[in-house]
Amino acid sequence: MKKYALLATLCFLVLCFSCSQPSPLYGTWADNKGDQITMLSDFTYTAKFHDAVGEEFETTGSYNVLLNAIAFTSKTGQTVVSEWDIRGNMLYLNWTDPVGRPLQLTLYKTKN
Repeated sequence: MKKYALLATLCFLVLCFSCSQPSPLYGTWADNKGDQITMLSDFTYTAKFHDAVGEEFETTGSYNVLLNAIAFTSKTGQTVVSEWDIRGNMLYLNWTDPVGRPLQLTLYKTKN
């Protein structure tokens, strides 16, 4: 009987730890200025932002998440590292525009 209880417990633990939860970052995030970023489950992203003077720039590439830090690496090789935070349905992160100026972004979730 102990053998079956141990086996059942082991199967339950394997089932619990083998199911990964989807990242809360997946989906499309935007704001009212036209800034938008879409992060996919294959760790790629597409983004469109407006810099400090209002000019639009676009970027695509891959991203990597470690706890509350996120690193975006564009296809051109530029890397942006930021701390991220989700409060409610709002994503807070900092971006660096192509000339190195910081952009503080507050984006809301628009699509999963």
